[in-house]
Amino acid sequence: MSEQIGASEHAINLNEVLTLQDVTVREGTVLRPMQNSDATGVLQILEADPSIRKRVTVASRMHNEEDVKREVAAYQNEGDHIRYIIHENGTCVGLVSLWRDSGFFGQEAKPHAYGFGYFLDPTARGRGLITDSIRTLMNVSQACLRIDTFMAFCEDDNTESIAVLKKLGFMPTENTFSEPAAGWTERLYEKEATNA
Repeated sequence: MSEQIGASEHAINLNEVLTLQDVTVREGTVLRPMQNSDATGVLQILEADPSIRKRVTVASRMHNEEDVKREVAAYQNEGDHIRYIIHENGTCVGLVSLWRDSGFFGQEAKPHAYGFGYFLDPTARGRGLITDSIRTLMNVSQACLRIDTFMAFCEDDNTESIAVLKKLGFMPTENTFSEPAAGWTERLYEKEATNA
């Protein structure tokens, strides 16, 4: 296990942590930070399943190539999250975001809590790609960051996403929040980190 980043971690740009770049999930599948050139692949996924935009905040903001470029610039400049493209055999099949809790929904920031958001191409579902991607990111991130808690937000009627979270050991909390931009209600799911 590599040396963990300590107390000043909240000042660390996650995009500069080398072990968080180009993460191998399984044979033929890697997570790579999203680039401008991924716009076509991401937009094709969102066109194949328009309901993704009604459940995933970052997806709700991506309608054209310029929107994708804005998201790339934002995560690269802010440093508190990384947006990964899931590449399976060289094809973009989804997106996973890893983010540090810098204060969501008006709550106090928890610098040692990290969360996930995700979506997947409809043709790639049912093969454990999201589950394996998040499990791998949890293992890799715990090896280089101090993490007390993992978290995710999910609507109560999103049964597919809830199944993924439960498979990964996330538990629902009593805390629900209204997503500020889109207004849907999401429940907080948490999992204690193994290095906590």
